[in-house]
Amino acid sequence: MATTKGEQGVLRRRLKIALAIAGVTLAPALVMVVITRLGTGEIQGAATWASLPAIASIAAAAGGGRRFAIIVSFVMCLMAPLAIVAGTSPVSGAALMALLALVVGRMSRVGLQKSALMVPVMIAWPLIDPPAWAGQAVVDRNDTAYLLWMAFIFLVGGLIPAVIVPLLLRKRHLPEPTPHSREEAMPYTIMITVLLIVSTYWVLDHPQQFAGAFLIAAILVLAPIGKAQTLRPTLLRVAGTILGSVFVLGIVSGVSSLAVVYLVGLVFIVISLMARFGTHGWIYYVFMTPAAACLNATSLTEVGKLGEQRIIDNAVGGALIILASLLAVGYSHWSTRHGHADNGDEETDRLLETPLGAPAPAAA
Repeated sequence: MATTKGEQGVLRRRLKIALAIAGVTLAPALVMVVITRLGTGEIQGAATWASLPAIASIAAAAGGGRRFAIIVSFVMCLMAPLAIVAGTSPVSGAALMALLALVVGRMSRVGLQKSALMVPVMIAWPLIDPPAWAGQAVVDRNDTAYLLWMAFIFLVGGLIPAVIVPLLLRKRHLPEPTPHSREEAMPYTIMITVLLIVSTYWVLDHPQQFAGAFLIAAILVLAPIGKAQTLRPTLLRVAGTILGSVFVLGIVSGVSSLAVVYLVGLVFIVISLMARFGTHGWIYYVFMTPAAACLNATSLTEVGKLGEQRIIDNAVGGALIILASLLAVGYSHWSTRHGHADNGDEETDRLLETPLGAPAPAAA
């Protein structure tokens, strides 16, 4: 009985934290709705996109603390207008996502890839299908005022959670990031970079795939890292994600009110956050992306199309990850038989050995 009560207490604490952070996710959107209304004279649907950097900032705060979340907030601010402009061409869009994939791969050396990957996942939305502004049917990706507003929306959306979430988690012991060796990080980085280049180019070259951000999210979320010996873990993650997509579509398809869609998005955020602070991390990724889609939807038709495309994108992304994982497993077995390459990395070693707040030691 004591164990049951203890488990119930843990669930209640997780629920309280999840509800509080869900409120923090919505707060930037509400703030920006008011600010854009005062600044432009009308309510801008694009203001609700402040929830995208908010989600990335929450992941950063939970994984790397306040300073990392603040850095992510400014990165999102700079990346938003850059992504909107880069999305005019499949080449520039694919190049931008490749750079972000390389950064995520590098962050795996210090164990922060799970938090960092939310940056390209959320940046993929303005890259592929930026929000309308001032009632325009077609977005002018090169409009200076529009780009400045989007940069400001993403900055505010990231900074508010970066300040508040660490306060909510100050009494909670979060697990330390697990660094990965160069031997583990290299195949992972190559895998996500190549797949993001191909998928981003294809999505931007086919404008009807306006929800292609789901494909990018599926690749980043499902990509395995570590010394893989079998495909079983990857297959289970792919199957779980696809089933989650079908479940989400089933729920959203029966909704006839946009307000209810937003409520569904809020429920998804609470579920994903409870999983994020528990032992079922994969549930976080299954529900967080559709939560962002629901909260940023402007019509019921759009939500339905997003759900359908999400299933397709997750299936395609899962197939690509399985193929890439098959190659990774083959490489793992080959390296086991033929020895290992030098795993030294002086720069990362100095970073890991430097106490927080202390200046980094100079290179030799």
